[in-house]
Amino acid sequence: MVKGTIEILFHATFREITKKRKITEEISEGCTFKEILTRFSRKYGGDFNRVVNSQTGKISNDILVMLNGKGIRDIDERINDMDVLIFSLPVGGG
Repeated sequence: MVKGTIEILFHATFREITKKRKITEEISEGCTFKEILTRFSRKYGGDFNRVVNSQTGKISNDILVMLNGKGIRDIDERINDMDVLIFSLPVGGG
């Protein structure tokens, strides 16, 4: 049962993988980031399979995931109607 929609933005290699800059995705009540990630890993593969660090079970430090402008690391983070999720790579410099 659909309980809402979220907007997902793709930057860097994620944009190359999906061939899209932005999509709208339907979510069900109680949706978590893990569910969204599983969907994209199946659909696109690529770097989506590297988002979670297999040793820690958290979002890898090599990947930047933002939910409503705030970086997240927990794959069990709740996703709600009208949220904005961003997949990117951290920007380094010096």
